[in-house]
Amino acid sequence: MSKYFLASLNSFFIVFFAYFVFLSIISWQESMELLDTGGLNIDIGSYLYLPLGAYAFCWVIYKKWSLPGQLLISILMSFYWKLDSSIFALFAIINVFGPVMAVSIFRVLEVYKFKDFKSETTLAILFLCIVLALLNSLSKFFVYFMTENKITSAFDFLATYLPGDIVGSFVFIIFATFMMKIFHLGQY
Repeated sequence: MSKYFLASLNSFFIVFFAYFVFLSIISWQESMELLDTGGLNIDIGSYLYLPLGAYAFCWVIYKKWSLPGQLLISILMSFYWKLDSSIFALFAIINVFGPVMAVSIFRVLEVYKFKDFKSETTLAILFLCIVLALLNSLSKFFVYFMTENKITSAFDFLATYLPGDIVGSFVFIIFATFMMKIFHLGQY
């Protein structure tokens, strides 16, 4: 029982760390007025959404034992962002189970023999991040569309979500894999 609790707790803190860094970067950019969006509404998405990579990373490393910790942090972050009740639960489910579906699709398609991050190439991780981003971005777009929440435009929404999900998940997964190799953590 303690092995499962520890995996869930580790997942919680890994995703919490990703959210903390993500929010710190956004706060720093806003305070330094470094954010030039070129007319895009940056409030919709971010160009460096690290938590998506953290969710996928935890799923690959801890498998199903990571789900309780990931679901808890996703619910807490939904409270933090004050999401309205029509999208609250859906976003929490998409955050947790979107990466599960993406990794499963990636494995089923057998584009690469994907088992863990230790044996994967950068290209395989990038392709996984693209699948993650597509699932996450399109799922959240349809949630907004179906619940009739305000979206400035489909282009603005997808133009901020897709690059942010791809870049953020790629950066987080590469960073986390690098740190695990350096410190000989887990199965490395």
